[in-house]
Amino acid sequence: MQEQWRHRPSRPRGIASTHPSLLVEQSPRFLRAVLFVLALVLGAGASRALAQGETDTVHVRQKKLTLEEIIERCEQGEKTKLAGHRDMQYTVNLRVIFYWEKKKETRDIVFRAFSDDTGFSRSVKAGEVVQRYELRDSVWVVSKDEGEESGIQVESDGFGDFVEMPFFLEEQQEFHFTLLDRTVERDHVIFKIGFVPKSEFKALPSGTVYVDTDNYRIVHEEFDFETNPFPLLLKDIKGFSRHWEELPGGEWVYTRILMEVELRNVAFGRLPRRAAASILREDFEFDKGYDARIFGER
Repeated sequence: MQEQWRHRPSRPRGIASTHPSLLVEQSPRFLRAVLFVLALVLGAGASRALAQGETDTVHVRQKKLTLEEIIERCEQGEKTKLAGHRDMQYTVNLRVIFYWEKKKETRDIVFRAFSDDTGFSRSVKAGEVVQRYELRDSVWVVSKDEGEESGIQVESDGFGDFVEMPFFLEEQQEFHFTLLDRTVERDHVIFKIGFVPKSEFKALPSGTVYVDTDNYRIVHEEFDFETNPFPLLLKDIKGFSRHWEELPGGEWVYTRILMEVELRNVAFGRLPRRAAASILREDFEFDKGYDARIFGER
């Protein structure tokens, strides 16, 4: 039987506007950064997500936990994922593929990013390579236009790992959570938690979160936008997921984001019909300080 928990709001909050521009401004930094990716993809953005659900109990290592307690432990786990570090640098590899009727284009972009425990973050684009293809006899062939490469460019914002809580934990009062399943891996349990927005009028996604009970860390998130946040531009947002991993030093970071979008207005073939994007983060370094030679003056 599915187990649910209805969240009791701990503090009052205002009603979020569903106007796209305001929705972006009110979104947590992670989703604003994803919006930056979608802006590179097709000039659109995504919103925030997760969920809630009534008190029943589950047993973990002979300890009885309610779904509410599981969520609370997730919050504590998030607060310790980078504990002891002041700042972080890493490399972002972004690949975007645009699809038209008989052509496609790939863009591979590399960033170096910085964030610290004050909430400051910045990313610098180190390079970009564009490759174009044409569909000939059902085979993709490299276009005579061999693409282009761009130079270094400073971007104003990055991902706020130190200060940002996953949006479904930060905005719990917006969702209903449901405990869908639990599986045992080695000596600990993986919880599968589903979520749906309370309101039918807000452009918030539903989805699934997987929680590892070893320190109650999120290992994987999947989002489904049943309410389209940008219906005039996007026909659909699908395959939106985020994956987390533990680094050799014990830090817990997300290393991969995947998403795919379909465009609604593709008049005259100038805009692509759909686009797929992947974000890979690697080469993490901690406590090296801010280097203005790389990232520019703060």
